[in-house]
Amino acid sequence: MQPRSFSRTALGVAIQRAAHQTLDDGAIFHDPFARAILGKEADALIASHATEENRHLRWFVAVRARFAEDSLAAAVTRNVRQVVVLGAGLDTFALRNPHADLAVFEVDHPASQEFKRERLSAAGLQAHDTMDNIRDTLAGDLEEVTDIHNTLMYINPPISDDQVIADLAV
Repeated sequence: MQPRSFSRTALGVAIQRAAHQTLDDGAIFHDPFARAILGKEADALIASHATEENRHLRWFVAVRARFAEDSLAAAVTRNVRQVVVLGAGLDTFALRNPHADLAVFEVDHPASQEFKRERLSAAGLQAHDTMDNIRDTLAGDLEEVTDIHNTLMYINPPISDDQVIADLAV
């Protein structure tokens, strides 16, 4: 990711999620906002990724999202009431959250969050109030966060809570 620029990976994942909705009828994972968040370029972006080479990546993205959200649903039955989406990118879970008692906090680079806000606004979608960059408040409340969702695969273990906060402060 370039300083002061949104994440290209976030855009790529969003394209794969939207492509799954269009090309696979959302068979693995349903996301009614996946196309909308891509804006007026959605059809062209999806078409550019509608290749045999991208099919496995598209399925991986869909399976990963389905697994994460199924795991989160199981955690909610165990009284988990907060989730942190690290590296939220253009993820739409906060818009689709089916759990009335679950607070969703999105953490990402400020440029990526601004890009997401612009995309949501252009699509006529309302950004939720926990989409703000929460790195300052997260530092004090880290012990209260009971589940981390989505991008732990991008963090090289072992990593301390202090290092997570330091990395988010970039």
